[in-house]
Amino acid sequence: MQKTWLITGVSSGFGYEMTKLLLERGDTVVGTVRNTAKAEELVKNYPDTFDCEILDVTDVPAVHKTVDDAFARHGKIDVVVSNAGYGLFGAAEELSDEEIDRIIATDLTGSI
Repeated sequence: MQKTWLITGVSSGFGYEMTKLLLERGDTVVGTVRNTAKAEELVKNYPDTFDCEILDVTDVPAVHKTVDDAFARHGKIDVVVSNAGYGLFGAAEELSDEEIDRIIATDLTGSI
């Protein structure tokens, strides 16, 4: 049975590979990125089953709009994968408050 997936952070790594596998098996994916250029191959190869959406997961109103639009287009979302995130490396005392706030918003509160 084909499913409709909403996956954040599909431009590289795990999100990209997972999306590619799901599309290859015939599922539909609403995938979010911050830069659509990184998902051009998926858009080109799966125009009927891949919806590429620009989304910053720290923008709560944009998250709500993306989810609402996905339901409006596809009628359902069977699976949500909160994959967007990044690593911040360095000693804690070297990080700025802004860097700390941004990574927490992206990797934690954005998915909540």
